[in-house]
Amino acid sequence: MHDEFRVKAYAPEAHKLLKALEHGRDAGGELPRVAVTHDHEHVFLYADSLEAANRTRDVVREAMSQHELPGEVEVCRWHPLEERWEDASKPLPASESERAAEHARLEEHETEESERAGIAEWEVRVTLPSHQEARAFAERLRAEGIPVNQRWRHLLVGANDEDDAAALAERIRAEAPAGSEIHSEGNGLPYWQMLHPYAFLGGIAN
Repeated sequence: MHDEFRVKAYAPEAHKLLKALEHGRDAGGELPRVAVTHDHEHVFLYADSLEAANRTRDVVREAMSQHELPGEVEVCRWHPLEERWEDASKPLPASESERAAEHARLEEHETEESERAGIAEWEVRVTLPSHQEARAFAERLRAEGIPVNQRWRHLLVGANDEDDAAALAERIRAEAPAGSEIHSEGNGLPYWQMLHPYAFLGGIAN
């Protein structure tokens, strides 16, 4: 299952909805094979096709109606470029120019989020061969105005967006001591906020 589609149900009585869905059916039969999770008043059902997602939506609506449960239901598709859930009726970019335009919007959004929140949306993680080399390399980056945190042999370097992170990782890969390991990734945890409230500006990868 690729989990490319998601049915999101807002239900104040989510526990009752989950119970009702155990035997949920629609005109086509039982609830399609989906993965189910919930978070407080939201129930999420993940499907690997739009057809399965639409059938699941119908089953959820029918269960709500039969058990008189208030709520709202929507079908979303995971957008691989924008990296977020969107209305499934919205078409994905079909041409290279459309994909490039969406990537540019994503980079702009990530940079704006970094600058507004003071938290790096992306980060480059560097593991150096020794503590001494890590400290020396961290000091070198800080001297250039690049925000970096050191934890023994490990460095965490902030970047505004994916492109900045890729450029920064490429530069570090070329300049770090032999044997260093470098990875860039989206910052899924408020790690920078816990360490220090940096303000990130554009071009830190230069």
